[in-house]
Amino acid sequence: MDSDDALRKLSPHENLAVGVVAGVVEQVATQPFVFCKNSVQQNIPLTLNPRVMYRGTFASCSNMAALTGIQFISTGAIQRLVAGDAGSKMTWGQEVTCAFLGGAASGPACCALELTMVQQQRFGGTFPGTIARIVRERGSVGLMRGLWCSTGREAIFTAGYLGSVPATQKLVKEHTSLNPWLGNFLGAIGGGLVCAAISQPLDTIKTCMQGDLERKKYGGVVDTFKNLLIEHGSIRAMYRGYSFRAANIIVDFLLLDGLSRFFAPLMYPERFKSQQ
Repeated sequence: MDSDDALRKLSPHENLAVGVVAGVVEQVATQPFVFCKNSVQQNIPLTLNPRVMYRGTFASCSNMAALTGIQFISTGAIQRLVAGDAGSKMTWGQEVTCAFLGGAASGPACCALELTMVQQQRFGGTFPGTIARIVRERGSVGLMRGLWCSTGREAIFTAGYLGSVPATQKLVKEHTSLNPWLGNFLGAIGGGLVCAAISQPLDTIKTCMQGDLERKKYGGVVDTFKNLLIEHGSIRAMYRGYSFRAANIIVDFLLLDGLSRFFAPLMYPERFKSQQ
């Protein structure tokens, strides 16, 4: 069963359902990477205690479920606008651009949910209790701290897993004799490393801003960038936690692509009957 162009085969609510399921499974698997990356970025000691590493997992899963759902819907809708229904081919650049725009649409949800997760990882507390504390102390606008960085990072991330990975897999399948799974692996490795390198500064700035709601050390985006450079002496400050995040993104790309291809035909087999 071939599930190429799955996003264009599914309706918006079907894309939402597949995205939510794939996102939750992926996040449970990669939560330790997220914890280690966030700790290194904020100079918090690492621990292998699973009760600490998985603190904020509900917020992480809610975040990933919401983001992948939004990203699947938005990217699928933009793909249909650009290329029509499944069957018509898209170029590599079209697939990546559609995914980039689809990812940007998830920025606000990403900002609020990841801010809650970062605050939980730092100070503990329940998911609803942390949100209530933030709103009580900072107002609802406090949940949008780091919005521009969140939007940019998610746009780049989605351009990878819904753009470059499936597009590269198609190129390998159509123009080489290599196993399609090798194309998937190469797309995930290459796309993951590139996306991680480009978006890492945005992620570092976002995490530091969201961990410091009081603005004791980090103000806005530009101020946080300047303070990080002063604090660490070079642009390397932007790449703290890069190894954890790069590994996380590569696993993300492999899992999200594989899970979407697995769950889409499983959940909506009638959409793929002609290819069985």
